[in-house]
Amino acid sequence: MERIIDFIGLNNILRRKKNSQKVIILDSNTYDNCLATLIGEVESLCDAQIIEIDPGEENKSLETYTTIIQTLIEQSSDKNTQLIALGGGMITDLALFIGATYKRGIDTYLVPTTLLAMIDATIGGKCAINFGEVKNQIGTFVKKITICLEPVFLETLSERQILNGLAEILKIALVSDANLFETILQNDPLRIVNNEEIIHNAIKLKQTIVKQDPFDKNYRHILNFGHTIGHALESMAMKKGEDLLHGEAVASGVYYTLDLCNNLSKETTNKIKQYIAQYYTIQQIDNVQELFNYMNSDKKTINNEYNFVLLEEIGKATINNKISREQIEVIIKN
Repeated sequence: MERIIDFIGLNNILRRKKNSQKVIILDSNTYDNCLATLIGEVESLCDAQIIEIDPGEENKSLETYTTIIQTLIEQSSDKNTQLIALGGGMITDLALFIGATYKRGIDTYLVPTTLLAMIDATIGGKCAINFGEVKNQIGTFVKKITICLEPVFLETLSERQILNGLAEILKIALVSDANLFETILQNDPLRIVNNEEIIHNAIKLKQTIVKQDPFDKNYRHILNFGHTIGHALESMAMKKGEDLLHGEAVASGVYYTLDLCNNLSKETTNKIKQYIAQYYTIQQIDNVQELFNYMNSDKKTINNEYNFVLLEEIGKATINNKISREQIEVIIKN
């Protein structure tokens, strides 16, 4: 389970190892917009080594991982090194995987700077990197994670990044909390970052789900709602060099998957789809075969059976729903 702290807590933890090397991993966006705030609030990081990478999901790769490991070796980072990830989901995922594997594990602290990272990417103890254009093919679980959660970073977000995070909050509400879903509908989506109650509820809901299934063997699969198609859309975009954020892909994945949820009333389905279409561009799928190629690589696909999470009702989801290729082709062509 995650331990959530603030700037003061992070500073207190880091200074316990006075002689340890501190290394901050970030991208160019967080270097420009967030690094000064972090160092200004956490004095233990004033002399930290900085490893900067390019932004974008395509850089959560084996090549980037290798480059950073080489840098750590060259600067003599040892077992006592303290690693700090400053950034969104790509940075926190990549850094947590590095921290879990370098020297068989070094202390790693996550400082999420986006809504998506705060409510989803850093919660749950999973980390992974992509292989080629295929999402999250190499990864592991981390038992204990320390997260420095500071709302000040949300002030730096564009409208697009706010909606990127909202997509995951919407997904969590749809699979586990009908009341949260209604609350989302009643609030301006671009002001979600100012609503700490919604953010903390989303975090608690995910933590509750993860606690019941920490190694993602069964019940936790409900968090994959919209991801079977969503991850394939992300991979297709990466291959083309297109700019598609994770939450945007998930929103489209949820939109399409709703048409497979036969137990939902037509009125409920349309209510959710209209909300998604109001705030997100639904990704059009021109190359159906390519979509299936990536879905075949998805970790949830076993023996070429497409394993979907479906809604019984808002706030209640079921897992292990076997869906045929023909059924999927119908929903993406409508």
